[in-house]
Amino acid sequence: MNAKTRMIGRTVSQRTGMILGIGIMLLLFLIFIATAGASFSAGRIAGGALGPSKTTSNALRIIKVTRFTLRQAILSTVAALIIGLPAAYLVAKKQFFGRRFLSSLSAVSLCIPPLLMALAFVLSFGMNGQVNKLLMHITGAEEAPITFLYSFWGIIICHGFYNFPVIMRTVADTWQHLPEDEYNAARLLGASRPRIFRTVTIFQLLPAIASSCIIVFLYCFFSFIIVLLFGQKGSSTLEVEMYQAARSSLDFVLIGRLSILETAIALLMVVVYALISKKGRHSTGLAAATRTRIRGGFEWTITIVTLAVIGFFFLMPMVLLLWKAVPAFGKVFARAAFFESLKNTLVVSVSTAALSTITAFVFAAISRIADPYRKSSLLRALPLVPMALSSVVLGFGITLLSNYTFLRGSPVLLVLAQSALTWPFALQQLRTPMDKIPLTVTEAASLLSPRPLDTVFCVLLPQCRRALFSAFAFCAAISSGDATLPLVLGIPGFDTLALFTYRLSGAYRFNESCASGAVLMFLSITLFIISDLTNKAPRISVTTYLNKETRI
Repeated sequence: MNAKTRMIGRTVSQRTGMILGIGIMLLLFLIFIATAGASFSAGRIAGGALGPSKTTSNALRIIKVTRFTLRQAILSTVAALIIGLPAAYLVAKKQFFGRRFLSSLSAVSLCIPPLLMALAFVLSFGMNGQVNKLLMHITGAEEAPITFLYSFWGIIICHGFYNFPVIMRTVADTWQHLPEDEYNAARLLGASRPRIFRTVTIFQLLPAIASSCIIVFLYCFFSFIIVLLFGQKGSSTLEVEMYQAARSSLDFVLIGRLSILETAIALLMVVVYALISKKGRHSTGLAAATRTRIRGGFEWTITIVTLAVIGFFFLMPMVLLLWKAVPAFGKVFARAAFFESLKNTLVVSVSTAALSTITAFVFAAISRIADPYRKSSLLRALPLVPMALSSVVLGFGITLLSNYTFLRGSPVLLVLAQSALTWPFALQQLRTPMDKIPLTVTEAASLLSPRPLDTVFCVLLPQCRRALFSAFAFCAAISSGDATLPLVLGIPGFDTLALFTYRLSGAYRFNESCASGAVLMFLSITLFIISDLTNKAPRISVTTYLNKETRI
């Protein structure tokens, strides 16, 4: 085969791959837009109509549900901040035994599904939980003394401890790299450490605190499983209200209105997050991290209280979940449905990760070539849009549209729905290595290459090779732990491992649910570790590219 034939074959394969990638990206975008539109206009699509009395009743109901949703999301964010801020201080500024372990907890909210956190809280603080059993044994009480779990404050506490690692990680990353000029100047002038924190440090940390709080707010605002398990009658959030309206009352007009309202609020928060994040990038210092040992009664008090609270409300429930899982592995492994759900989880997570990674890479490549200086507001804002749409809204919209397609009741719908929501996470993994490529390299590629797509396949793709594996594993971890979309879609005879675990807990088979959840936890953590280990890429230079071109 001569050089010309090889060049033609390579050009054809490059064009085929790029067309396929662009097709997948456009398909996910189309699904996202179509399903969002279907949810917003659910009443018209389903042919529903409401009378005046029902409309008035729905208006009052929407106000009540919205008020409860905002209230629990705000208080949950405050709870996460109360826990996360002192934890961020310990991770960023103090050197002590267990600091690295505390820092590693930042991965929990990313790699452990909320279903498992809720299950762990039930085992620990439920009416028949281990803490209540211990207290009843010590005090001789006949009734459980701790009853906060199945209440409003149970939702707040569970949300707070599940999401505090997000605030801890974001604030700690900023805190440990703050410039210390102002701090040292204040110390020379005689200011105490608490006063410096109130007058200097807190203002330097405000962008990081605000952006992480908005992320936690959105997580709690869209929370579904935890509210579904712990919420009392009459205390429903927008997510749960939409799910119940779709499953029981079939009030499609109500669902459409709730979808629009929820998405509008979330979109507003996403816009605020984008503005704060942009400001935070410019205000972050580049100072090296300096950590000191714990000194004084005040610092020791903060350390002991913070670690004790995290240990009691966060670590102990997870340990109890694993402890309860051990004797139940035999029963779970004896169920054919367990292995079927495990197989379904692997198929769905791999398919979702593949579609998400391809979409993210194509979008990142187009953005890099079309907007190398990142000045386009549209290209920067587009990946943030999925953050404003919840799994329930997307799942309900896909269910409506699937009634008019041959995919009704197919697992393909689950893969497409998850991919439409998770591809921005893959994009975050790819942006860093792609931004590290000097513009001189891409410019040299476009000038020296006989094929226009060589910039993508000979420069961008090799540079992002490791990040692609990282993005793939990260999206697979998110997909494997998702119980909301499988529950909302309700695909007949198709359970994922997360949904199988939820059904076991709903049937009060808590030990078996723990065993199934432990397998799910191991799968999610393994994928996340793979993502974290592969999230590094070598630098590429003009010389490297030129040498590669001469070898072709």
